[in-house]
Amino acid sequence: MTGHILFWMSVATWLLMEAYVFFKLNRNTYKENTEKNSKLLIFMFILMGIFGPVLIDPSIITSFLQPFNGFRYVSIPLIVLGIIVRYSAIRQLGTSFSVNVGVPKGAELKKDGLYKYVRHPSYTGEFIMFLGVAVAIFHPVGSFFAFVFPLSAFLYRIHMEEQVLIDSFGKDYIDYQKQTKKIIPYIY
Repeated sequence: MTGHILFWMSVATWLLMEAYVFFKLNRNTYKENTEKNSKLLIFMFILMGIFGPVLIDPSIITSFLQPFNGFRYVSIPLIVLGIIVRYSAIRQLGTSFSVNVGVPKGAELKKDGLYKYVRHPSYTGEFIMFLGVAVAIFHPVGSFFAFVFPLSAFLYRIHMEEQVLIDSFGKDYIDYQKQTKKIIPYIY
């Protein structure tokens, strides 16, 4: 039962941090219907990733409710690491960060800190957190959906952001793309 408590504590911390980001750091930068739709897509894919498999195979709940073993305990530091990476990335962007896709006027392209290693470290943090959730679910179908559905929604959002960043920073961003991976250092 301790594993479940630690898991839910880490998820609660994650959700509180996301609420803070959404309500306190929600800056208007660039709004279009496609951007609003991408937020809805992310939300829907996260819900489908976590709850969809349970509707298909209720044994996923039974699997999740089993006591944590050594492997499942890995989910907790993964979620905590993801939180640290995501909020470090947000903090490093400072006033340039927004939950909306866009670049504020006068913003400079960030290429140091975590942004030296990946172009979208905030999403890297999200991926790490969802990997933690997938490990905790401990069911092949449930874990797959819990990771892949949010991943695909975030990859769509990253694609949108890359277009806006190219429009805003031009050749400087294109050169940065050539030097830095998207979300996984040295790999992708």
